[in-house]
Amino acid sequence: MVILTREERGFIVKMSATDVHVSEYSPDGKLFAIIDGQGILRIFDTDTSELKQEYTPNLHLSGPCSALLWIVTFTSVERKNKKARTSLNTGALYIALGTNKGLVSLYSYAEAKVERCLKGDGHAGRITALEQDGHGKLFSCGEDSKVIEWSLTSEKQLSSWSVGPEKPFSLAFMSASSSLVVGSRQIKVFSVESRELLQTFTGHTSEVNLMRKFVFEEKEYAVTASRMERITCLWEIGEQGKNRPPFCTLLMEDVAYCLTCQMDKENKSLQIASVTRSGVIHIYLIDIKSVKAEKPIKPKLTISVASDGTTVEPISVIAATFQHAQRPNEILFNYGDRHFMLFEHLKPNFEEKMQVLIRTKPRNLVKQMSGANAKGTDAALKILNPIIEDRQVDYKYSVTLGKRNKKSADLSLESRLQNLNLDKRENKTAPQAECKVHLLLQSLHSKDAVLLRSVLCTNDVKTIQLTVQKLPTRYIGALIDELTLLMHQKHVNVEFAMNWLKILAQTHSSQLMALGADELLNKFGPCIGIIEHRANCLKELSKLNGRLQLLVNQLKRDTDTEPNDFHSENLLVYEDDDSSNSEMENAGSKSDSDDAWEEDNVEENKETMDQNNDDDENMEM
Repeated sequence: MVILTREERGFIVKMSATDVHVSEYSPDGKLFAIIDGQGILRIFDTDTSELKQEYTPNLHLSGPCSALLWIVTFTSVERKNKKARTSLNTGALYIALGTNKGLVSLYSYAEAKVERCLKGDGHAGRITALEQDGHGKLFSCGEDSKVIEWSLTSEKQLSSWSVGPEKPFSLAFMSASSSLVVGSRQIKVFSVESRELLQTFTGHTSEVNLMRKFVFEEKEYAVTASRMERITCLWEIGEQGKNRPPFCTLLMEDVAYCLTCQMDKENKSLQIASVTRSGVIHIYLIDIKSVKAEKPIKPKLTISVASDGTTVEPISVIAATFQHAQRPNEILFNYGDRHFMLFEHLKPNFEEKMQVLIRTKPRNLVKQMSGANAKGTDAALKILNPIIEDRQVDYKYSVTLGKRNKKSADLSLESRLQNLNLDKRENKTAPQAECKVHLLLQSLHSKDAVLLRSVLCTNDVKTIQLTVQKLPTRYIGALIDELTLLMHQKHVNVEFAMNWLKILAQTHSSQLMALGADELLNKFGPCIGIIEHRANCLKELSKLNGRLQLLVNQLKRDTDTEPNDFHSENLLVYEDDDSSNSEMENAGSKSDSDDAWEEDNVEENKETMDQNNDDDENMEM
């Protein structure tokens, strides 16, 4: 088994902390629906891992999708229009879609389109969660702090009520008590019939964006996870009181993006699985009768997926579920990205705390399969005929001249040569900056790293200004996320990202301020952290740079000064005739006296030597 360190597994952030990870399995578990950051709905087949359908909503009419819920209609609804008579099919599979404009639409999987839009005023803001009661009613909550009750049979809004000043982000309907659990910063339980607040739970410090429910021994429970916390809380619904603490808490290594729970009837234990933002699965086994609220529970098993290439890279898990596994005590999960993903049934091995699965990247596997299937069709793919009939084409000519104007339009060869002006260079103008907004939008949609790098890696201020000015406001968040990832790379890329962020803040300052302090801090928090980290040693580096500059300048001055610059010869020589003659005469007289003195010394030395010899002879005798 390969053990990956925390750094190798990495915290691969697929979405920012302010985005909601909207995904859900169908009631039979054969389909999986997910909404990406642009509000596009994608539906995958869990058996073949094939992308079955993709729906891009009309942004001008309905707006991007923000919430989804699989529903099955059991009663037909007939409607009479002026042109046709339509009805919802009995037992058909639909997806209820909540949009940013506060409306609810019914997407038909069989027809691959939106068939209905529920009538009513809807929400004043984005819809954050959807829930049904199983009797033809649908509940929705939105950013306007309201809960709306819809009727699927009559396709209209029934009633609405306020749930407090805080914005709700999750819902759960309890059928036994006929109550609706609403998750915001607090968890509130309302009676569906009387709209009365029954319970209040506190324990999360941020918005509750994930909520699941289960029943054990005729008691109802809720499992919740918040947007900015690494804990999962278990609540017991039905006890009267306010500000009640959680039944127990579960620890995670990162924020949860998906929750699933199931009661094991054989072992009478609760199984909870959470998929974190870092792309791993935490599985918990809880004995509800013996659990203690004071002690947090750690995961029994952690499952991660890694690539099988030469370099081990983590593969993020997107979602998981216990209810739709093929066999008991198994889990169904999917891994990859939002465009290419694979589904797998796995029986967890609880004998180890860490289980690493070595798999091929879904994107590489799909490319290999498409390459193998396209070997025999290469010749067919080279030539593609347009899917347009000739009679539907309206040809437009650049110039249309009548018969009378044709003669005046003919120019002589001399006039044409004069118009060319081949030797005229004084009217040359500098090339203008190029706007790359179309390439930027294409790279943000396709997530193409090469194309995105070609757009962002530029220091041309005019190009950046033109691109940012023409960038639609709904792509500002995606651009900030890509610039944050770019700042994690080399120093050159950090410089590019800083230029883009500076111009983006100057151009779209009003749109950024409209987001609010919390969401703006969540968007620019990673960028500010990277800037502070890189500028932490700026003071010491500036001091070191100054000292190095002094040393370099001193060495440069020493090398520039050569020893040949100092001349040993006299620059000026002055000769006096009188002084030179007197010196020569003095030199002549001095030489004669010196010779006489030397002769006297020689004679004295001889006399002393003769006297010494005579004394020696007398001593011998």
